[in-house]
Amino acid sequence: MNIVKCIVSAVFPNKCISCGEIIDDEKFLCAYCEKHIEKNNLDDLCLICGFEKENCVCNYNVYRFEKLISVFKNEGIAQRAYYSFKFGKKQHYVKFFAEKMAEAVNTLYRDIKFDYICAVPAGKSIFLNSNYDHCNYLCTELSKFLKIPYANKILYCKGHKKQQHKLSIKNRLTNVNGKFCFNYRINGATVLLVDDIRTTGATLDECAKVLLYAGADKVYCVTALATVMDSKKKIEN
Repeated sequence: MNIVKCIVSAVFPNKCISCGEIIDDEKFLCAYCEKHIEKNNLDDLCLICGFEKENCVCNYNVYRFEKLISVFKNEGIAQRAYYSFKFGKKQHYVKFFAEKMAEAVNTLYRDIKFDYICAVPAGKSIFLNSNYDHCNYLCTELSKFLKIPYANKILYCKGHKKQQHKLSIKNRLTNVNGKFCFNYRINGATVLLVDDIRTTGATLDECAKVLLYAGADKVYCVTALATVMDSKKKIEN
């Protein structure tokens, strides 16, 4: 390690993206968080709804996307790390999540040739007075890992609806109707649609619908996190 790196490491030590413990420069997580981070079991994942099979919600929903992968559970270590990236604007955390999502895509979508990566567009009110768009950063890194062109202007958000995370499970489906539009056609394309958190799947499904209207042949999805719903919430959805 050269002198400049030594000085930088001393003044700004590398820290675990979840708990903040000082760690080696090339790592993202400390030993404890790396061992205990809440991963979904990709070998036991329902590729239709994106949940582990014991939490599958396919009996409650019909989707317009083909398949969905969610890499981590929206809790504990994984949640703290992603929320630090999303709300704490820790942009350099993006490489960890993009790498893990790319690994999942390469494993579970290995036979699919994607034409584009596309992000679920954020509403203007989410990051008011800020240019920080976490999904844009995520797609940029995913594009590098997967070597798939990132078409960041396919979809846009009208921004006239309420924020999804503030609504009940029941109201999320109707809230996204008509929320998204497309800027140009992508006839015959196979698209990898990226979002941060999968809860009901309503936002992903609405974006998939718009992409199909834009001429896409098929839409596959990947998210960083998935929020598991209990039985009562499944029925409400």
